[in-house]
Formats: sequence, structure tokens, C-alpha cells
Amino acid sequence: MKKLLVPFVIALVVFTSCRVEKPYYETAIGKKKQKYYNSIQYGAKNHPKMKF
Repeated sequence: MKKLLVPFVIALVVFTSCRVEKPYYETAIGKKKQKYYNSIQYGAKNHPKMKF
């Protein structure tokens, strides 16, 4: 039993360490903030209401 469990745990650790996280600007909240700041910077509206 121990011979089967050790390789499984090692493989689990390796696969979880190789996971790539999403950049913040690709998350739902990041997209909303980016849209808000772009609208302020490029003059779509003076100060649109924040929805995040």
C-alpha cells in the first residue's frame, strides 16, 4: 500500500506546483476594473459608477 501511495503523492505535488495561475487582468474582477480605468483614462465618461 505504501509503495502505491508515495508515487501518487509525489505526482500530485509535481502537478500542483506546475499549475499556472491566471493573471489578474484576465479574471472577472480584473476585467471590470480595467474597463473602468480605461473609460476614465480615455474619456468615455468623466467618472462612471464603479460596478466591482
